[in-house]
Amino acid sequence: MKGEFILCLAAANWEGMWARAQQFMTIFARQGNRVLYVDPPITYLSPFKNPSLRGQAVDRLRRVDEGIYVYAPPVILPFGNIYRSLNRINQGILAAGLKNIYRKLGWEPTICWTYLPNTVDLRLQRDLFLVYDCADEHTAFPGLIRKETVSRMERELFSRAGVSLTSAEELCRCKKELAPSLVVVPNGADVQHFRSAMDPGLAVPDEVATLPRPVIGYIGAVSAWLDQELLAAVARAHPDWSLVMIGPVDTDTSALAAFPNILFLGHRDYRLLPSYLKGFDVAVIPFQINELTRGVNPVKLYEYLAAGKPVVSTDLPEVRAFQPVVILARNPGQFVKRLEEELAGDSPEKAAGRLQMAEQHSWEARANAVEKQIERHRGQPGTNKFDK
Repeated sequence: MKGEFILCLAAANWEGMWARAQQFMTIFARQGNRVLYVDPPITYLSPFKNPSLRGQAVDRLRRVDEGIYVYAPPVILPFGNIYRSLNRINQGILAAGLKNIYRKLGWEPTICWTYLPNTVDLRLQRDLFLVYDCADEHTAFPGLIRKETVSRMERELFSRAGVSLTSAEELCRCKKELAPSLVVVPNGADVQHFRSAMDPGLAVPDEVATLPRPVIGYIGAVSAWLDQELLAAVARAHPDWSLVMIGPVDTDTSALAAFPNILFLGHRDYRLLPSYLKGFDVAVIPFQINELTRGVNPVKLYEYLAAGKPVVSTDLPEVRAFQPVVILARNPGQFVKRLEEELAGDSPEKAAGRLQMAEQHSWEARANAVEKQIERHRGQPGTNKFDK
């Protein structure tokens, strides 16, 4: 794929936790395409729920890399995922902002790549080829949503998409009725980037290197789906261990404040993550098992493996296929035991095996699979239905 103009309507800010959208768009830009990456709009209520959003720039365009521009759209109304009429107003605000940006850039998109069901009400040019990349069970997110409203919007979006993708087999099973041609393209890792954690010359940041060992580490959003009771059980069982959480915090963690061996370091630049991973003795995926997480294909799983780290996870459906390289636990007591076993039994040979597994799941391979789907469906009757 080359010479395309891709409008990416993302579910996470470009500068946030790097995941699927940023990885795909970076690869496509390197191939000679141009990308306009749109951060998810904030509402007038967002800064009250998340103080870190106060002062965030809006209606601003910036160039972040060769061929990649990022647009922070105007502020929109709250409750758009509850009331469809409000969502239509919000998407109208976004459409007006995008049209101004097109004039500044001097080009209009040929592909619209969206991660958000509510963008079904966005009205742009009729000849856009629409890709819906369903990476989450959107109806299960906490917050100001009405499940029926989001479900209806997603159903319409699937019906209009020229290509429908999903990141997880579990999501595919749930959505197949809505999109019979739905294709599973799992997440992956920038293997070259994360394997540098195995480089003997790479320095571990002092804030991790100086901690009591072993270090049990997590990289990702600290959100409502994190199993805080499990983390408390680990910290309680081994007060001599250090539990390090790296990532933005958007949920109440006061229940863990009593544990001095649990440290929340906040967001760290993606470029630095291998150095932090190098300082971990075991990497963990401590998610609750619920409607939302059953459909999660964790990006961190692939990144941990590419760094050669032992991985212990709760019993997520998407992680089961990686056994026995990845170790699963079904309750807090078992999680502690599995951590003890991995700490005692790690070896350079096992680390090499994890890296070898990660190399089978590169983002380049994932992007290639997506491109084949687009080439297969592009130009077929009924696939350009973004403005239906």
